[in-house]
Amino acid sequence: MHFSSSKSDLNREDRRHDKRGRAFKTGKLIYGGASPTVIDCFVIELSENGARVETGAMTHIPEVLVFRLSDNTDRRVRRAWAIGNQIGLQFMPTE
Repeated sequence: MHFSSSKSDLNREDRRHDKRGRAFKTGKLIYGGASPTVIDCFVIELSENGARVETGAMTHIPEVLVFRLSDNTDRRVRRAWAIGNQIGLQFMPTE
């Protein structure tokens, strides 16, 4: 398996088990306890198991955070990868 952090990785063979569809929605990345950091994002692709989002600028986010869709649905997610200002998110099981 080849792992790289180049822009060409976005075109690599898809390793997901489910197909992502184009979403073109807005969302928010939220982390940080009592005084949370909230980062606006654009949802590029969305599936049952995850999403690919883009932020306005390259941003470091923690491994586990909350992803809020424009319909105010919150999902706990794990950062799967980050390249530039695009971030791959994997939905964590709901409890």
